[in-house]
Amino acid sequence: MSEQKFYVVGGEYADTSFTEPSAGTELERHGPFSEREAKSVWRDLTGKTVDNALVRYFLKAAEDQNQKVHWVVGGEYADASFSKLAVGKQLEVFGPFEKWEALGFWRALTSRSVDDAMVRYDIRKDFDTENGGLPVRKSGGPVTRTIEIKLSGGRAASVQLTRPEPLSATDISVLVNELEGALGKLKLTLSPK
Repeated sequence: MSEQKFYVVGGEYADTSFTEPSAGTELERHGPFSEREAKSVWRDLTGKTVDNALVRYFLKAAEDQNQKVHWVVGGEYADASFSKLAVGKQLEVFGPFEKWEALGFWRALTSRSVDDAMVRYDIRKDFDTENGGLPVRKSGGPVTRTIEIKLSGGRAASVQLTRPEPLSATDISVLVNELEGALGKLKLTLSPK
């Protein structure tokens, strides 16, 4: 029987989400090793870079290489059961990521909401919001989402967003910032004068 093999992957990242390498660099990839050897290489590498908060290394099983099947899912919930989203909130879905990328993105996202007990994010494998959490359909085309908003008097409004797929963590950050800016402008436009 063959022993499972591991790689040590990492280096200097652009930020503490540990999803994108710093500008002008590529991630290092050492291995394959046995689990014991990989842990030893990981300890040596992290020991040499302990003073740089942007350097991180991960152990990755050889069979998990380049499998972007993990998603970061969550948002603001109505109560502490975390089974129903708060009124007017939509489920936030980020990904797909490799498992270690998802963990880094999850850490960065949750650190921003650590003071809000009703906000929660999870890492899920093969998650698809369009099919109630069923396995993700592989697609390379754009994704369109319509968000329905219930207004007073039984009226409704909707917002439609079409984005390319896949999006990197950097693209997601840019998109979210642009949407926040657009919402600010919309609020000014809709406000009574």
